Amino acid sequence: MEIIFSIVGKIGEYSVGPIGEQFGYLISYKSKIMILEEKFSKLCQKKEAVQQSVDGARWNQQVVASEVKTWLTNVEKKIEEANKFLEEDVKTNRMCLNGWCPDLKLHYSLGKKAQKNTRAIVELLEEGGEYDRVFNIAPPLKVRSSSTERFKDFESRKSIIRNVLGALRDEKIDMIAICGMGGIGKTEMAKEIVGRVKADGLFHEVAIAVVSQSPNLTKIQGELAEMLGARLNAESLHGRANELYTRLTNSKNVLVILDDVWEPLYFKDLEAIGVYDAIKEKSCKILLTSRMEETCNQMRIQSIFPVGLLSEEEAWNLFNEMAGDCLNTPNLISIAEQVAKECDRLPIAIVMVGSALSNKYDEYEWKTALQQLQMCIPQYISGLHPKVYSSIEFSYNYLGSDEAKYCFLLCCLYPDDYDIPVEHLVRYGVAKRFLKVFGTVEQTRAHVNAIVRNLRRSNLLLDSDKDECVKMHDVVRDVAIYIASRDEHGFMVELNRRHEEWPQKDTYDSYTTISLLLGEMKGHSDGLKCPKLQLLLLSCLNDSKTFPDHLFNGMDELKILSLQEGCFSLTSLPPSIQILENLRMLNLESCHLKDVSAIGTLEKLEILSFRDSKIEELPREIGNLGQLKLLDMKGCISLKRIAASVLSRLSRLQELYMGEFENWECTTTMEGNEEGTNNNANLAELIPYFDKMTVLEINVLSIRYLPKELHFSNSNLKFRINITDERYLFENEIRLDEREDASDLGKVLLESRSVFGNLKHCAIGKCQRSKNIFWLAMVRDLVQLKSLDISECENIEEIFSKEGEDSDVITLPKLEKMHLYSLPRLIGICKSMDSVEVEGGGSTSSTTLSHKLFSSNTILWFPNLVELYVNKCELLEVVFNLEGLKVIEKNQLQSLELRKLSRMAHVWKNVPRGFQGFQNLISIKIEACPKLRNLLYASVAKLLVKLQTLEVNNCEMMENVIQREDEAGKELGEDITTSFSSKAHSFEWPSIKNIELWHCPKLKTFYSEIESRRKLKKIDVPEPSVGSSSIRSRDSVGLFNRCLESSCVPGRSAKRSQRNNSSSLERNKHDIKKEV
Repeated sequence: MEIIFSIVGKIGEYSVGPIGEQFGYLISYKSKIMILEEKFSKLCQKKEAVQQSVDGARWNQQVVASEVKTWLTNVEKKIEEANKFLEEDVKTNRMCLNGWCPDLKLHYSLGKKAQKNTRAIVELLEEGGEYDRVFNIAPPLKVRSSSTERFKDFESRKSIIRNVLGALRDEKIDMIAICGMGGIGKTEMAKEIVGRVKADGLFHEVAIAVVSQSPNLTKIQGELAEMLGARLNAESLHGRANELYTRLTNSKNVLVILDDVWEPLYFKDLEAIGVYDAIKEKSCKILLTSRMEETCNQMRIQSIFPVGLLSEEEAWNLFNEMAGDCLNTPNLISIAEQVAKECDRLPIAIVMVGSALSNKYDEYEWKTALQQLQMCIPQYISGLHPKVYSSIEFSYNYLGSDEAKYCFLLCCLYPDDYDIPVEHLVRYGVAKRFLKVFGTVEQTRAHVNAIVRNLRRSNLLLDSDKDECVKMHDVVRDVAIYIASRDEHGFMVELNRRHEEWPQKDTYDSYTTISLLLGEMKGHSDGLKCPKLQLLLLSCLNDSKTFPDHLFNGMDELKILSLQEGCFSLTSLPPSIQILENLRMLNLESCHLKDVSAIGTLEKLEILSFRDSKIEELPREIGNLGQLKLLDMKGCISLKRIAASVLSRLSRLQELYMGEFENWECTTTMEGNEEGTNNNANLAELIPYFDKMTVLEINVLSIRYLPKELHFSNSNLKFRINITDERYLFENEIRLDEREDASDLGKVLLESRSVFGNLKHCAIGKCQRSKNIFWLAMVRDLVQLKSLDISECENIEEIFSKEGEDSDVITLPKLEKMHLYSLPRLIGICKSMDSVEVEGGGSTSSTTLSHKLFSSNTILWFPNLVELYVNKCELLEVVFNLEGLKVIEKNQLQSLELRKLSRMAHVWKNVPRGFQGFQNLISIKIEACPKLRNLLYASVAKLLVKLQTLEVNNCEMMENVIQREDEAGKELGEDITTSFSSKAHSFEWPSIKNIELWHCPKLKTFYSEIESRRKLKKIDVPEPSVGSSSIRSRDSVGLFNRCLESSCVPGRSAKRSQRNNSSSLERNKHDIKKEV
């Protein structure tokens, strides 16, 4: 039969015209189907790319052309049509196509349909080529909510959730509310509902905004838009409303959650936000939470669901969970039950009291706690159960120190749902002196962060999605304000009303701390006296261009002044600021400032921050601040000049943050106080007191401009060079970029080696001229290095060059992460160290494997490397060449990710007999390595006992995932039909959880020589849709069942889950997961 088809094939080659074309359907049907599958795969990829570009356009409120939308619709139809043909016609007749039952009529039909589909797809691909640049900004990644971890699925809540979900499904209901007293669990229930509707596909998107007691409509718009992946460009409320409305109607089915609504949001308010018209058009529904049912009634909410107390059993179970193992002690059970009863079945009260008593085994401590709860005088706060106040006050009183109590109270100075910077608390600690331990600012930072961790553990503070910030539950904040407003504390917190001027009070004599939110600072009462005031925090909703000249008169004891949140746009500070002789901290955050020279009179100032402010010059007068410990200029992108000699006079400076400023005077020596050529400050001004500094964050044009007298080897110094980051908790790091215009970067770095002695993280990018990064003579200066990131250096051939003096010991003992990206000429870690020691003595140099990343020598330099990422290093042929290496004794590699290595033929090569290493690998991910035929040798695979994830994607030549070796160590490629009988190569992967193979058209076998130690159950899973670019060879699909049957994951029971997803790449993802 094959001879017949061969002859017919030759005839077909010479056939022309219509007859030849028709005859071609018959004799070339197989190749036509293969071509169709290839084009089909490309169309799926193109659709995915265009769709992502369209999503990016929507993110930026761009209008997508109608022809692009039409193209996507046509592509969707063609994908469905071609997929049906390949699935139903081709797959159903697969046996006939393989020669079992030749049917000429069938061959003709399949060939003709395949060619017809191919032509249509080619036309769509040609048209789609014009849509590559619809838009090129990806929407932001979604932050995973932790609500599912916090929410307790109580029986008393299940029916409410079911009813809410039922109302959300009801087409007649547009607005729904969850009501209940503060601390009952409304917000967590709303977040749980978000998870349910997403899982059920009830809404396309969900957006949440916190309303709070003082609704800020602009803020609400921004929060909703951000969650919908939109950017609001308009400045006016009306313009932003139109943009948000457009985003809601484009999505067509959105759930909008408005959390913590106090006052009614009437139709005019919803219209001003931009959601009202979307509700009328059925594009979105509203779910809100509120303490007051009357508020919901006034808003004419259609379905209101009240949330009540927990049942007694639920309350005890929650208390048991919070208090911990101590409740297993028999003598505590009775007392604990009484304590739990005092919480009155309120979730927040139970959490607070239970956390405070967590793992307390002392019976007398429990009895004292019970007495305190019983004796507590309930305070009535709007919307709060009296027991809520009692429990939170108890938890507050139970804090171990006055320091922790004061830190907690300071957090109530910020608005509802505010991301409270822990750094603010640190600086208050320095200036207010409320900490018992008083040392450097850095020591205070460590101490305050420890206090905050304990406050989080007690649930008095909550985690924030923003780095180095915390949040305070609105109920906890209400109680904190109540406690702080007592006479002994003297706090005044008024952030819920928009004062146009200073609030009117009979007297301010008792206030020690004031926090105000103003609409705009227009004035204040004459003769204002605040004799005890030590901390003043002012925020404005709008930029205030005026400031009362005499505001600070009568505030002689003020120690902390904070003007923030776009507070002021001033040409100069008010004259009265000069009378604040006792001021220790001045925070001018997000302000527009010009002349700040008046600050120079504040001689006791210790903390000065201009963070995110628009300021162009730091004047000479700042040099008068002889007591200054911290100067923060983070985010000051407008700063152009720092007057010469300013820094040299700040002799007590401990921390300097200048990450945005780079106009330093470039000379490296200072002669007296002579100004530099550009009349700017010189980093050499720091030399006299540099050994006393603890934090330095700067930006320099070149590392060569760092004065050699700045000794970065000081173990007490934390530094960050050329890195812009909001964090204050960091390790020593440096980034070098295209400004390092050196043909020999290694030499430059050697000359600046003092910087690297305590360096923890190094990133080097776009240094185009140099062929290497480090000289080996520098290795001993990199002993503290934890991560190394090198990217987009087009001429780099090796990371380490054997230049200069030899180093006795070549090792980077603490390096944990190495990322190499877009290094097109990279051929190894160190070319000169590629010779290897072989068993029996002597050495040899591999000439056939000159482009290997790690040789058997250099791999030993990194004993604690945990993560290796290599991407777009086109010349690399081998990653690990293990020739002559018997054992890697301390190999800690856990994550290996290799992408777009166009010449890589081997990940591991020349594996010696009996080799030991790589036992800690957990994850292997390979993508777009077209010359890779085999991923793992069996001798390496059997060592991977901790492997959990294996992903291979778009490796066109991949034939075997695991390759068997014969006794001589040579490769033996085998087809899937080979028998599974060899015991010599059997092994187990006991930890494997996930195996994914995509785009491997030539894959024959996973591994043909694994013997099961337990009989595996074959799983019947439908063959996946071919409507994907992830599998081009239909035999690759059946491979998974054969792998399962023949134990590709030995000793584990396995199953394959098929995910349904609109993404063409997702539809054919194979995920082999262990059954627990």
